[in-house]
Amino acid sequence: MTQRKLIIDCDPGVDDVLALLLALNTPTCSVAVISLCFGNIGVTTSVRNVVATFKVLESERQYRTKHKLPLLPYHLHNSPDDNSTWPIVALGSTAPVSSRRTVGAEFFHGVDGLGGVHESAPQFSPSESYILPFYYPKTLAADQVITREQVIRDAKGYIPTPRPSWREILRILREEPEDTITIVAIAPLSNIARAALEDPATFSRVKEVICMGGNIDIPGNMTPFAEFNFYADVDAAAIVLATTSRTPSSTLPPSTIAVATSFHGATEDSEYSPVKLYLFPLDVTSRHRLRKHWFVRRCAGWLDTTSVTKVHPGESPLATWMTVWLSAAFGRMEHLVSFDGGSRDRAADQADGVNGAYIEMHDPLTMYFAIASDEERKVSFTVAENMDIRLETIGQWTWGMCVLDRRGIAKRDPHEPRPARDDVGWLDNTKGNRVNLVVDGPGSHAFGMKLLDRVLGDLEGE
Repeated sequence: MTQRKLIIDCDPGVDDVLALLLALNTPTCSVAVISLCFGNIGVTTSVRNVVATFKVLESERQYRTKHKLPLLPYHLHNSPDDNSTWPIVALGSTAPVSSRRTVGAEFFHGVDGLGGVHESAPQFSPSESYILPFYYPKTLAADQVITREQVIRDAKGYIPTPRPSWREILRILREEPEDTITIVAIAPLSNIARAALEDPATFSRVKEVICMGGNIDIPGNMTPFAEFNFYADVDAAAIVLATTSRTPSSTLPPSTIAVATSFHGATEDSEYSPVKLYLFPLDVTSRHRLRKHWFVRRCAGWLDTTSVTKVHPGESPLATWMTVWLSAAFGRMEHLVSFDGGSRDRAADQADGVNGAYIEMHDPLTMYFAIASDEERKVSFTVAENMDIRLETIGQWTWGMCVLDRRGIAKRDPHEPRPARDDVGWLDNTKGNRVNLVVDGPGSHAFGMKLLDRVLGDLEGE
């Protein structure tokens, strides 16, 4: 199988970190860039969680080596002494492209994005100087420059850069062969939109964009009509969806058309071509859950259940660290679903054939599609192709809503007569977006087991 090359744009967050661990432990994938965006938390907190992830993975390498346990796939393909396979980590947008609204998800993920793990288990956290390599030396004091160089030398598993992440994305797309890079977008789409606006021709060299966002036939998780990632930067989401169109201007939000003059559309003399985009809405991601007892059972014998705040002999650093923030997420989810009188819980229990605490796997499911082989995608996922999905960017109550033409009228070529008035191009074959909508996946239990197996690896010694 050809190795997939990924750019991951994220806002870590609980399920973002699970998605990162899934990608990093997939031997058939290489992660070129981890791009950070505001969203669940701010970008400086996000990068702290990414650096902590690599610190824990290195501790896990030492632990497994010491106890003669099988290494994770990540360890086998990423040497601590050779940075040629390490991903670049870059900070991106701190606010929406339009700056019209700013939201966060600390209410679920906690103020640090991982349920307070940096306070309750500080041994897994990086030092406060972790942030310095992400700033240019000329912006720092002399003593900070010295510390910055030391942090860069000591970094294991990742390469920090002060370059804005959307420019790092464009650099990779220019340097790598066309149609070889997959962008996995599991945060608000600000960085992806900035890259597309800055250089549409280079952006269109991407093989595919796989995006978690929106909701089609179920309520949103921010408002009755909107999902978090699309709601957090509605203009960015509309811009990225418009990259799938032969005429992007037909669906660009009014607030951004003035700055999107480089989007001329696909013509014979244009270097721009429509982007292939797969969308994972809440409709499919919320049906894929990770159950608490699946995780606890998977880690049985690897944890000292008397404490999660310090490492004990024979205890996996990765399993311990994950237990801290997953426990917080399981607890928070139990609190949230209690507001509907338990109907959401009962429906999930019936679907999974089991009850108990769970979290919804929005980002890991999206990542699983990105790392899956073409054959596995066909077997495990159902996709509705070329859907004209547009985004509401003006409505007072419907901000961030995904809009589809549900009239059942086929699109027509421009010269063909219309059976209905068509002022905004819903029936014009040359206008509108072309989104590949993922409508079904492998199911909670099958996916949950694959996720845990991949992330935690073989738990049996020699």
